[in-house]
Amino acid sequence: MKIIKKEDFKESKWAGGVTSEVFIYPKEADVSKKNFDFRISTASCELEKSAYTSYDDFYRFICPLDNKMEISVDDYKFNLSPFEILFFDGKAKTYSSGDLRDFNLIYKKGLEGDMEALNICNYKTYFKDLGLIFNYDSDLKINGEEFPKFSCLELENEEVEIKGQGKIIICRIKNKK
Repeated sequence: MKIIKKEDFKESKWAGGVTSEVFIYPKEADVSKKNFDFRISTASCELEKSAYTSYDDFYRFICPLDNKMEISVDDYKFNLSPFEILFFDGKAKTYSSGDLRDFNLIYKKGLEGDMEALNICNYKTYFKDLGLIFNYDSDLKINGEEFPKFSCLELENEEVEIKGQGKIIICRIKNKK
């Protein structure tokens, strides 16, 4: 088990705000080269409308964290509330609008990925494969230790017990290379 704190995230600016790379695998991968198997990030968006980078060989999950998000995927329109998740093909023409922070999981086709948002009151789970739990803004403890706000917990073949009440996002990756 490893806690990835906000200060460990790799931040970069983009035209509409700031992207924080929470986790990338393999660790030496570079998102701009699209040579990763999966990546978890959070981004702020301050534009009226923003276009998403195409990831032809990937699938994506996205959810807004703090405000509503209007998102268009290949001309299908969705209105997402905070912690509501959308899954789509990374090659889709995608646009969104809204002043918000979002959370993303992008993973290579051929792998199995899943993302879920939970409102918890004391939670216990086992991760057979790689699992990441993101705590956006809740006061939580992991196995008796503080689980800092805006941080992520990395687990593999482990059980975890989270005490407290709040919202978390869980990402699971199977068949990692």
